[in-house]
Amino acid sequence: MDSEVRDSLDAYLALQLAELDGCLPLIAAADQEALHEARLALRRLRSVLSCYGVHLPRVPESTRKDIRWLARSLGEARDDYVLSQRMTLWLDAPVAWVSADALRAAVSGLVGSSNNIARRVAADPRAKETLDAAARAIFTGPTQQDKSSAPHFDAAVALLQVAWETAQGSLWRASAAGTRRNEQLHQARKDIKGLRYAVEAIAGAVGSEASTIIQAAMTLQRALGEQHDSVASLAWLSGLTGQPGLDPADIHELRSMEQRRLDQAETTVREALRASPIPEPRRVLRAGIAPGTLASDRPSDQSHSAL
Repeated sequence: MDSEVRDSLDAYLALQLAELDGCLPLIAAADQEALHEARLALRRLRSVLSCYGVHLPRVPESTRKDIRWLARSLGEARDDYVLSQRMTLWLDAPVAWVSADALRAAVSGLVGSSNNIARRVAADPRAKETLDAAARAIFTGPTQQDKSSAPHFDAAVALLQVAWETAQGSLWRASAAGTRRNEQLHQARKDIKGLRYAVEAIAGAVGSEASTIIQAAMTLQRALGEQHDSVASLAWLSGLTGQPGLDPADIHELRSMEQRRLDQAETTVREALRASPIPEPRRVLRAGIAPGTLASDRPSDQSHSAL
């Protein structure tokens, strides 16, 4: 079982790097689907390195910094595009927009920004060099030959438990964050993604039990994603206020429409937390680990009750 954990991690990491390598030429041509797939691959890569890093070949800090640059840049490009598509749907609604042309020009600017960032990053030699450096570190590092450093099954589950507790902590802080609640919910979403991808990475060694964590994480991730997209949309709309050519009534109507969507998203988040809380890895993946032996033993149904 222990060797299967390491083999599963290696295969997962190799898949993400291959996906990224194949996406770069397409991103340079402003292929939005390739941009989306590359962003996912980067999230998966970073999640595995973060969760299991102590048992994996060391990736130099300079390469980690470059990976963060690539993830941040492609993330900005994708976020602009997603926002543009969301606003386009609103503008296509049967509403008599007073400043329709100006609104569509603002949305078109988001698409242009997304494409410009994507092309610039994909064409930068640093992007390809980053992937090559990561692959060298991961697959030719000393611990690749010394399998004794590979995570044994219980160690892998313990690391997943820590990732679960991190996500629970973010949800708990969001319940009491006040004005920073949206920021904490966004962090919780990122933590939940990290947990999900870390479980996916060893699913081949764990078996079907992993799906109980993955599915619950996906449900909550989607709900939190919708909540975050509404928050981001409202922030963007606020930035349009007072701009020449844009009618205030149009901005007000768009904000009202997006606020209704946010209210629904908030309801969906609460329902997801109640209906499908993410189970603890130590309870699902491995029986016999005594409660209280890790950093936190707070039940999931109590850590975010105020949400």
